[in-house]
Amino acid sequence: MKKPAVITKLELQPGKPATGLAHRSLGALKWNYLGAVVRMLSQLVIGIVLARQLGPEPFGLIAIASLIIGLGNLVADTGLGVALIQKEQVSPRDIRFVFTLQMLAGLTLALLAMVAAPSIAGFFGRADAVPVLRWMSLLFVFQAFGQTASALLRRDLNHKRLQIIQILSYLAGYLLVGMPLAFSGLGVWALVSAQLTQSAMNAIAVYLSTRHPLKPAFNADQSGLFKFGSKVLASNLTSWGISNLDSAIIGRMLGIVNLGVYNRSMNLIASPMNAVVSTLQGVLLPLYSRLQSRAEAVRDTYLASICVMSVVLAPAFAALAAMPETTILAVYGQEWRAAIVLITPLALAMPVNAVLAMGGPMMLGMGRAGMDAASQAIGLVVMVLAVIVASRYSLSAVAWVVLAVYLLRAWLVTHVAAGLIAAPARALLRALIGPLMLAVLAGLLAWQADYWLTFVLPQPGLRFVLVLASAAIIVLIAIALWGRWIFCSEAKGLMRSAQPHLGPRLGGLMMQWSAA
Repeated sequence: MKKPAVITKLELQPGKPATGLAHRSLGALKWNYLGAVVRMLSQLVIGIVLARQLGPEPFGLIAIASLIIGLGNLVADTGLGVALIQKEQVSPRDIRFVFTLQMLAGLTLALLAMVAAPSIAGFFGRADAVPVLRWMSLLFVFQAFGQTASALLRRDLNHKRLQIIQILSYLAGYLLVGMPLAFSGLGVWALVSAQLTQSAMNAIAVYLSTRHPLKPAFNADQSGLFKFGSKVLASNLTSWGISNLDSAIIGRMLGIVNLGVYNRSMNLIASPMNAVVSTLQGVLLPLYSRLQSRAEAVRDTYLASICVMSVVLAPAFAALAAMPETTILAVYGQEWRAAIVLITPLALAMPVNAVLAMGGPMMLGMGRAGMDAASQAIGLVVMVLAVIVASRYSLSAVAWVVLAVYLLRAWLVTHVAAGLIAAPARALLRALIGPLMLAVLAGLLAWQADYWLTFVLPQPGLRFVLVLASAAIIVLIAIALWGRWIFCSEAKGLMRSAQPHLGPRLGGLMMQWSAA
């Protein structure tokens, strides 16, 4: 019997395993972050323009559809995209099997969403959401078509091509389609058209980049793909619930306008965090998959990722949390004043969410998807109950509940992840103490600067930029001078490994930070 062809993952040259893996991972990380920065800035600028032009209500309607589409896409993927990345080797038939299941799921979900649109709209008390839901259901088909190709690009650490495709498809959808339609007075349909255009272009482009076989297959060459994928799906569904059911409850109990306010506020705060975190996750998953038999290397990578991620994010979000009014007035304007009370708790929640997000790729890479799902499920139950209670009081109460739930999730996921790799509590504390000190410094600086500048700079936009810039400069100076005490030992080890692959200035600075 002919042995099926296999596609191996991250094949390393004999005698040079660490160097080859480090070089490819750093290359992927570089392109991931370069693309993430471009996408984040594009989304920030375009999102601000659209929010000022359209107001809260259209974003509330699109948030209803996004809830359903986000859930459906997780079901359509069935976790098989991650399974393609995690497995040591896959055959063309395995790829066909994954693509077949994803397309069937996408088509089925699109039909179900079209049929269920009146009931979903009725739940939120908005009959005008029916056509929006039906048109947005096409996203199930578009995204299902591109899921397998995207997973194969991530498997090969080809993040350069993936980032270019994501950036160009976003700009085509929102800059060339969405914004002209918004200024033409089409309201929510500008957002619908933009998202459909972006998704279709992205799916076609990623497929053309891989050209994987499209012939249907209803079984794979290797067993375990669907079993592993189902565990990933369970984990993803609980994460989706925690990230989205708060919006569903707000839309049901507090109305579409409040949902639009909450959705835009969360998007403003979470987009930079998601860009940084998802970018790193995309590199960590295949890296952990390759390192899964080397427990010490997995532990060091996990602790280093928590430390470095927190150094990057904690000070920035502490500064935003310290000036909620200036942030909203500068970004969205007076029409969005209702969002001011949301900024502080949501901004404080983002670094917490980033820390817990580092546990997922590690558990998935080591084949322990079930552990991630179980720990997330507890947070989901608590979140739903707490948000239902909080929504009886105010939108502000919901935001503070979200922060509390993120703290609980972080403790649960980090506890499980640390137990899996035998990382003691003191190691986690060492990884976080330096970033926490930077966050306190940044928050105090931003709070004082915002207070005093209010008397001399009444324009919130200029004040917002100056406060953030001054806090960032002070934090960067602190890192440059005292980096060796801020970064944990595992992060220093990572810097020593990365130094040969970086430029002389950054490499030299990292060597200074990594000094004992």
